[in-house]
Amino acid sequence: MNKELIIRSSSNIVDFALLKDGKLIEFQKDKESSKYSVGDIFIAKIRKSIPGLNAAFVNVGYHKDGFLHYHDLGPKLPTYLKFIINKLN
Repeated sequence: MNKELIIRSSSNIVDFALLKDGKLIEFQKDKESSKYSVGDIFIAKIRKSIPGLNAAFVNVGYHKDGFLHYHDLGPKLPTYLKFIINKLN
């Protein structure tokens, strides 16, 4: 079983396609008019880890899981984790 994630972006839209053995199994369009932006903080549950990509699909409360690459976490991750852990305790 061979899986591929293809991402195509332009100035105002990003397309995500998930292929399994060369066949499209899921397609998602993300338009600029989304109600969130880069830098927003979400608390999510990891639904599926993808070690080969250093990424995961995460549940943030929408009908579809989000894709999160470890580079997207940014250099402030340790500070965010301290904040979240203190709020949960």
